[in-house]
Amino acid sequence: MQSDEPGVTGQTLLDAQFDRRAIAYWRVLVSLFMAITIVGIPFIPFWLIYSLWFAPKFFDSLSARLTTQALELRKGVFTRSESTVPLNRITDLRLHQGPLMRRFGLHGLKVETAGQSGQSASSEDNLLGVVDAAEFRNAILRQRQVILGAEPSEDAPGAPAAPSDTTKLLTEIRDILARIEARQ
Repeated sequence: MQSDEPGVTGQTLLDAQFDRRAIAYWRVLVSLFMAITIVGIPFIPFWLIYSLWFAPKFFDSLSARLTTQALELRKGVFTRSESTVPLNRITDLRLHQGPLMRRFGLHGLKVETAGQSGQSASSEDNLLGVVDAAEFRNAILRQRQVILGAEPSEDAPGAPAAPSDTTKLLTEIRDILARIEARQ
């Protein structure tokens, strides 16, 4: 389906696989929500019948692909959405697992990007049911480090990193201020 040719977002490094248990999780979650609201109880049978068609279609539309430059996300049945998140914009990748998710053996992976903060901020996307979510997260973080040039040196593991331009500039400013204070 996707080519591995380098393009705008680079060569494909890893395609996420999604656990089909997420379908049952969605059915149960929505049914529980309907039951809790009490008004939704009569609609539960309709939801369960509808979800027999909708949930597998939605599940089949899910795609998460790590490339050399970005994370490409696709989903949707009626309304399809595609987003490309440049790796240098990713600020956090959070694994989460609620009690119901734990019961189904699923993990969620929230992708948060620059410009989002606080309790009310939403994540760029929430990937539910990624098989081996921790490894997919780690692969994204490793590639992000490569993009940002912060990959540790293989020649001297554990050696202190060379001072950055910012550190050099701050050191120079400190020395200038010390000389100015010495003159007064």
